[in-house]
Amino acid sequence: MRFVSKILGVILSILFFVTMYMVYQLNILPIKYFFIVGLFLLLIVFCLVFKLIRKKTSIFSRIFFMAISIVFIICNYFILTYINATYDFMNSMVFNKFETITYRVIVNSNTNYKKINDLNNLEIGYLKSDNNYKKLKLLMMKDIKYKESKYKNINSLLSDVKNQQIPGIVLEDSYYELLKEEYTDLEASTKIIKSYKLIVPKEKKASSSSTRNPFIIYISGIDTYGKISSVSRSDVNIVAVVNPMTEKILLVSIPRDYYVQLHGTSGNKDKLTHAGIYGIDMSVNTIKDLLDIDIDYYLRLNFSTLTKSIDLLDGIDVYSDRTFHPYTNSSITITEGINHMNGEEALAFARERHAYATGDRHRGENQQAIITAVIKKMSSPTMITKYKNLLESLEGTFETSMSYEDISNLVKLQLDKEIDWNIESISLDGTGKMLPTYSMGNRNLYVMIPNEDTIKAAKKKISQTLNEDK
Repeated sequence: MRFVSKILGVILSILFFVTMYMVYQLNILPIKYFFIVGLFLLLIVFCLVFKLIRKKTSIFSRIFFMAISIVFIICNYFILTYINATYDFMNSMVFNKFETITYRVIVNSNTNYKKINDLNNLEIGYLKSDNNYKKLKLLMMKDIKYKESKYKNINSLLSDVKNQQIPGIVLEDSYYELLKEEYTDLEASTKIIKSYKLIVPKEKKASSSSTRNPFIIYISGIDTYGKISSVSRSDVNIVAVVNPMTEKILLVSIPRDYYVQLHGTSGNKDKLTHAGIYGIDMSVNTIKDLLDIDIDYYLRLNFSTLTKSIDLLDGIDVYSDRTFHPYTNSSITITEGINHMNGEEALAFARERHAYATGDRHRGENQQAIITAVIKKMSSPTMITKYKNLLESLEGTFETSMSYEDISNLVKLQLDKEIDWNIESISLDGTGKMLPTYSMGNRNLYVMIPNEDTIKAAKKKISQTLNEDK
């Protein structure tokens, strides 16, 4: 029995050092709490080990402390799994060195082309403005040889394949999803015979801020399934101005259809949501141009993946100001008042714009309500039993340019000061109109012409939030 006691004592000692090392690596506890936790664990381990190896301990006491030690070891094991899950989740959020771009090979649905080999030695069209086409070509040439046909705009490219003027075309997936909204017959008149995925490196930019000083983070919500690293339109665009010194956060919502000049382009302006087609950097730089600000970090959020966590939370409670059947899922009924929503219902609510006179502006409010409800539910003490499963479900849902150190410093700041953030929300406004866009050529789309007064007011408010002293 004394031999077993010694083994348990060794295990307890090893676990103490392993736990403290992992807590240190996690790096989210303020120094004072780190030492408190360390001292507390050390005292428990010391007392247990002393009782286990003490020669004069009675058999009854030895058995008792052996049982306590086993319970402590089991509890410590679960603590380590929680620490590891937290560490993995935080690492999954930080800057991804690559982004995934999916391309579709599209043909007319009335043709007999069924696989990529059917286009061997035939003509395939592509967009001249596609900077990644050369990389795509290298992949395609492994399957077939083909003749290239260069197009200046998306409309003529699509028109020629629909009219069988060209056997096939290649199109980036976010463009394809955009066209499905604008051409209701697209899926019926065309078919996809092959998909290619490009893994494109992103340039890592040095952080220009410290999370203990005021900073600005751009929150981009993509409304697609799949990996968060995928290039996609940005349906939610929020600029968060965070001032830790005054404990204030300013949220500036920008409508997805805002008619803006995409960074580095000339000619037609475009919807802000379409900036995401050209990568997260395009969205960031376009908003920097619009508001004349520096953006220190970005955070991408995948709404479609986030719904998994809502089911794990056993649903969330969200307020709706009217009763309606969501456009994307008419079998669901959203009632006026508080609705208890599962993941599917929450996603339909977050996507809805047709039920509202203000369209996208109200959809943005719904999406903020979903995020707020999820945060409140996750903050409940009863969620501790689902903590590990929640973190695992949320992996791949977020991506940020913040470093691990940036994130851990924010967590430590919150734990240290227990900040009760004062959050203020404002929105940019505008007027709806039908105009041509940069991404869709001369085809008129619904856009929102910016209201310059709301932009000026937002700039002033951002400056005040950044420069205000406590």
